[in-house]
Formats: sequence, structure tokens, C-alpha cells
Amino acid sequence: MSSRMGLVALPCLIAFASPGLALAADPGDAPSLRRFALVASANDGGPGRARLRFANSDAESLAHVLGSLGGVQAHDILLIREASRGTLQDAFAQVKRQIAAEIRPQVRRELFVYYSGHSDEEGLLLGGERIGYKELRQWIDRTGAEVRIAVLDSCASGALIRLKGGVRRQAFLSDASTQARGHAFLTASSADEAAQESDRIGAAFFTHYLLSGMRGAADSNRDGRVTLNEAYQFAYNETLQRTETSRAGAQHPAYDIQLAGTGDLVMTDLHTSSSRLVLGRELFGRIYVRDASGHLLVELRKESSYPVELGLEPGPYQVVMDSDGRIFEAKADLAEGGRGELGQDQFSAVAPMLSTRRGDDVAAVAQLPLGTDLPVPDGYKDVPFDLVLSPGVRLSGPSNLPIRHHFVLGITGHSDSLHGVQLSLSANFAQNEMVGMQVAGFYQVSYGPARGAQLTLGLNKALGGLQGVQLAWLANISDGDLRGIQAAMVNISRGSLHGIEAGLVNLSAGDVHGTQAGLVNIVKSNVHGTQAGLVNVIGPATESSGAQVGLANVNHSVGMYNGAMVGLVNVGRKVHGAQVGLVNIASEVEGAQVGLVNFARKNQGASIGLLPIALDGYHQGLLWFSDTSVLNLGFKLGTRHVYVIAGAGMTRDRTSNDHPEFSATFGIGGHITPVRAPLFFDVDLTSTNFSDGDVSVEHRQISTLRLQVGWQFASYLAVVAGPTLNLQVAPDREDRAPRGVASAEQVWHHGDHTLRMYPGLVAGLQF
Repeated sequence: MSSRMGLVALPCLIAFASPGLALAADPGDAPSLRRFALVASANDGGPGRARLRFANSDAESLAHVLGSLGGVQAHDILLIREASRGTLQDAFAQVKRQIAAEIRPQVRRELFVYYSGHSDEEGLLLGGERIGYKELRQWIDRTGAEVRIAVLDSCASGALIRLKGGVRRQAFLSDASTQARGHAFLTASSADEAAQESDRIGAAFFTHYLLSGMRGAADSNRDGRVTLNEAYQFAYNETLQRTETSRAGAQHPAYDIQLAGTGDLVMTDLHTSSSRLVLGRELFGRIYVRDASGHLLVELRKESSYPVELGLEPGPYQVVMDSDGRIFEAKADLAEGGRGELGQDQFSAVAPMLSTRRGDDVAAVAQLPLGTDLPVPDGYKDVPFDLVLSPGVRLSGPSNLPIRHHFVLGITGHSDSLHGVQLSLSANFAQNEMVGMQVAGFYQVSYGPARGAQLTLGLNKALGGLQGVQLAWLANISDGDLRGIQAAMVNISRGSLHGIEAGLVNLSAGDVHGTQAGLVNIVKSNVHGTQAGLVNVIGPATESSGAQVGLANVNHSVGMYNGAMVGLVNVGRKVHGAQVGLVNIASEVEGAQVGLVNFARKNQGASIGLLPIALDGYHQGLLWFSDTSVLNLGFKLGTRHVYVIAGAGMTRDRTSNDHPEFSATFGIGGHITPVRAPLFFDVDLTSTNFSDGDVSVEHRQISTLRLQVGWQFASYLAVVAGPTLNLQVAPDREDRAPRGVASAEQVWHHGDHTLRMYPGLVAGLQF
């Protein structure tokens, strides 16, 4: 998945003394400001990613507005076009030095960082290089600026916010001030959305509306200053409205704010503009303002209840107004320092807007229901049959239009668009979309959304996601969402999986809604389904549900795992379900652990095994006496309310006074503690086996239901006692009649075995 990402540090200004210096309303109450800006862009996202069109121009436009309206001096703006990892890292180092050199007392330093280019859920993509979001945030935070604010205009840019755990807050920046300290990160889209750009506006939607707002369209209280709150809300509403019906779907900007202070942050001051355009009170509708070159500078929806003032440079402008379907056009020529006003009596038509994805993120199209025709760009040349030897060498010959093939036979097949079958000896390539089937000997790629099947002995790649089947001997890769089946030795899904991955190694970077079946299964996000293999791993997901079945199951979810883990070794974090295995380990469990060894830091459910250890649970050593066994030593281990009991004892063999019997006891019980009382109750069911050491002889067994009342008279010492009900099963030659309960005893004979049920007593100490 590719995406565009922009980062902005937006300053806190209450008033401007000059374009480069902002002062508080009362100079004695707040420090003056110096603002720095780092503006970077990169159209190239690396191999397999569509080249962007407007990354550089967006960055240039933003730098221009910062200089003309944002109070940033020209020598404090660092503009990096076609940035690489090295040039961007050097730029941060240079800004850090500039900020450190500003040592005047009572001067607050503010940093404004903007990046326009490719990104995905993990970080920025610069050519073939990557900068992770965590690393990027560290670069920003280490510059030393007191205020650091970032705006991300990109697909999946919300992942930067999710990395920190940012959440939406009610009063957005309502108390961030000229005294503010901290950061504010704004993103053009959520963590799993495509950010979009438009040929019609010649920019990315979010950056376009952010700049429109900064020029004055967002000045809702009409005080001549645009605050961060006003600009963000304007850009959010406009971006969402203008992308709701686009092919890539609605785009939801987001934010993470960590600022302290009082008052609003001012981004731009219209009073510092070299000229201003006033849209009269009576105007209403959607208004577009273009400069002499036709570049769309401002777009807004205006009501007829107030005027709108825009900060612009001197020169001629064309203004188009769409008033509920009626189109008007006007001209304005602004002089240096002038203020021109347009009224109702000045205005002609605007073509419909056609949007495309920003970058090559095609997840929204990949998620269309099966059977729905994919949107196909106009201007293709349809070729029913073609013989393709290699890309550009084909029977149909050269064409001024891109080719849409329906059947390709060749050595290395290549189609701009495939709606049919590619059958090639070595490799196949579908450039824009694939609907149908690709069959090749060794390698095939679909760069756009794919719907159908990819079959090869080597490697299948669906860079735009796939609805259908990938079958290969070596490997399958889907960069977007996969809805269907991957079957190969290695299967990789970088988007969400809705279906089945079957192979030796299965890796999904997105959510899994289905099944992974292989020797090794790894999911970096959520799982809502089943992992079946020798080793199953779930990454730091927010919440997962389903089952892990294998020899070793590992889940370290940040949120909760709701499901079952069944294997020899189960390792989970915040498991809300069951762990069943020889060894179960979890930091928090609100369900059951069943195994030989169970360990949990917290467990509100049940832990059943030979060694069930919950650090916040019930841990007691035992010394007890009963009518069935004279002396016993053991322990109770478990959660706060459910425990297992195990112990060993010794009693006298009444058939031979000098020959003792040994006993082993194991059972499960429940612990009840009344509120604020040293009194507690334990109810358990145990099974005790008696032996004289001769393993060749069948011995008696007693199952006991025990009700015990305990009194905790010291921190680590309690006395317990209570009645019991015993059921003894023994061969006739090993049968032992209890003493003193003949009247209450019930006896049954079954073959050569005797069953006795009788009451008894138990008493002892817990420590």
C-alpha cells in the first residue's frame, strides 16, 4: 500500500508584531515567538508504487503560505524536494541546529514540519527507503522546539497517531496557548484509509482544504486570524464531504494533541497579507478562487449571513460560485496592500471533479463486492487477442492508447488492463487492473486491483490487493487486502485477509478474518478466525478473537484476545478465553488455563493444572488431618476464587499396624472471602489414592467433597476445619471400613469391588 503523508508543526500565536515575530497580547505575560518550518516532499515511493503528481507542488504551496501569512521568515523555511532518507535526516539536523542557536530569553521556539509523499501503515516511503513513524516522531521531538505540530496528508497516516495511542478529545485545542508546550500531530486519513489527490484541484484534498482554511476560509469568528482548531475543523469537514462519493471512499482526518496552556493557537494572521479579497455577505454557495495561471488556491462553502476575507498575493483572480447548481463567475484584480470586494453583481461554469487515489492505495476498490464491475478509466484500446513476446513487443503493434487485453498468449505477457486471460511461458504483468486470470511459469504481477486468479510455479504478486485465488509453488504476495485464498510454500498478505492462507509459512500484516494453516503462522494485527500450525504468532493487535491451535501459540496483543489457545506451549497477553496446553503463560487471563504448568500475572477465571500460579491469586501451603489420612502436606494454588489442591499423606494400615499406607491427593475447589472479614470458605472436590508401595496391587481410592471454614488469624497463618463426604472404591481385599460411622455409612457391592459412602471431618493449618 502506498500513501501520502504530511507533517506540520503549527505555532501558537495570539498577535503578530511582524511576519516573522509573534507577540502575546500582553508582552509581560508571555514570551515572543520564533517559528521554524521544515517542508519536504517526494513523488517517488519506490518500486511498484505509482508516482505521485502533486507532492512537490503541495509542499511548495504550503511553504509559500507559511512565509506570507504564517509568520515564518524565509531563512527559517527549509524546503526539501524529492527527499531521501539521508536528505530528510540532514534537514532535521539542520533545523535542530537553528533552533539551538535561538538563545534569546523569553523566546518560545515553534517547529512546523510538513511532508508530502508516499507512506504506508509503518512509515514514510522515500524511493526505495523507509523512515518508520517511531523514528520520525523521535526526530521531531528531539529538535528542541517548545511547540512541535505535525499534519500528515497520506494513506494510513493515522498510524502515526495510533503508534502513540492518541485519541480524539472533545475540546480540540481549546486551552492551548501562547504559553503552550508539547506537540500536535494532524493526519489526513485514519490508519487504514487512502488519502486522495485530485487532478481537478491539482493537489491532495486535505492539503488543499488546509491551505484554503489558512488563507481565511476557516476564520469562523471573522477576527482576521485562523487558529489551529479552525483550520483543522475546516479541512476535516471539507475533506470528508468531498471524498464520501469518491472511488477510494470517505477520508477521515485525525489528530493526536499533547499540549498544555491557555488560549488558541493561531496559524495565520490575515492582517499580514500583502492584499485581501473579500467575498460579500450576500454571496452563497461553493466558491472557487483561481490565480492567473489557473491554479486553484481556495475552495469553500459560503453562507449568505457573513462576509469572508481571504489573504492573497497581488494580481488577477478568477472566482467561480456554484449556488445550488447555478454557476457564476467573476474577476478580481488585487493591488499591493489593496482590499478588493466582490458582490452579487459580478459572476460562469465548473466541470465535475474527477478524483483518483493518492498513490497506489487500492484497498477501497479491492473491497468491492464480487460481481461488481471495476471502474475502468476511459481511453483504453480494447484488444480481444494478442501475442506478446515481452512488454512493448506484441502482435497488436504500437498504440497511442493504453491496451486493455481480453486474451494474451506469449512469453512475457504485459497488459495495461486485463479483462480476461494472460497465458505466458515466463511472466505476466497487469499494469492498472486485472479481472480474470493470470497463468505463467515463474512470475506474475498485478499492480492495480485484481479480481480472479493468479497461478504460477514461482511467485504471484497482487500489489493492489486481490479478490480471488493465488496459487503458487514458491510464494504469494498481496500488498492490499486479500479476499480469497493464498496457497504456496510462503504466503504474505500485507493488507487484511478475508479467507484462507495455506502454506509452510503464512504472514499477514493486516487483520485476519479467516484461517491461516501452515507450519508457521504470523499475524501482526488482529485475528478474527483460526491459526492452525506448529507455531502460531499474533502481534500487538488491539483486539483478536478466534483460535490458535498448534505446538506453540504466542499472542502478545496490546488489547484483548478473545478465543482459545490450544497447544503444548501457549503464551498470551491479556487473554480473554482459554489456554489449554502443557505450559500456559499469560500476563492477564479472564478465562481458563488448563495445563501441567500455568502462570499468569492476573487471572480472574480458573487455572487448572499441577502448578497453576497466578501472581494475584490464591497461594497456600497446607498441613491437614482427616479421618481417611492421618497426616497430609500439600498446597492450594490458583486464582482468587478457583484453585487446585495437591498433597501427599501417610496413614496407618489397619490390617498391619507396622505397615503404613501412603496417599496422594489432587483436586479442584473454590475460595470465597466475605468482604472485610478474616473468615473464608473453601469448597473442593478431591481424589486420594492409597498405596502400600506395591504397584502390582490395585489399591483403594477415595473421592471427597469437603466444606471448610477458615479463620485467618495471622497474615500467613489460618486454621481450617469442616465436614466431608467420602466415596471409597476398593477391591474387596483392600476394603477398609471407617471407624465410628457405621450408622451413617452406605455400602454397595459390585463384583469384586466395594463402594462405601460416609461422612467425615477435616482440619488443619494454611500458611
